[in-house]
Amino acid sequence: MTDDTPLRVLIAEDDDRLAAGVEEALQSDGRCLVVGRAATGAEAVRLVEQQHPDLVLMDIGMPGLDGIAATRLIRAHDAAQHVVIYTGSDEYEDVTRADEAGAAGYLHKSALTSPELADALLVLHANYVRGGEEPD
Repeated sequence: MTDDTPLRVLIAEDDDRLAAGVEEALQSDGRCLVVGRAATGAEAVRLVEQQHPDLVLMDIGMPGLDGIAATRLIRAHDAAQHVVIYTGSDEYEDVTRADEAGAAGYLHKSALTSPELADALLVLHANYVRGGEEPD
């Protein structure tokens, strides 16, 4: 990804209204391009394989296959795939579970409505890339 290439994001969120709001915020920022939205964990896994996003923004509490299990499957298929998990929970165990599943980042759900969401995702992605997953 170059400086002028938008960050390709897949949103995995079962609340359609929240997903639409996040998509609108990211798209209007101009530095992000939403390449898909998934309402279930299984749909997120399928869409990642089809769309090859730079970053997956994954709700931990997805119906059926939850965000942790979906992240494990995504990372098993492509260990370089960047997944950022988010939840409304304040439980430290959720951070640990996300980390163990291979998530490269973790956000509190309140960050989704922040005007700085795109900034946060761009920083998380840049740190992930610099962290050794891809060459500089």
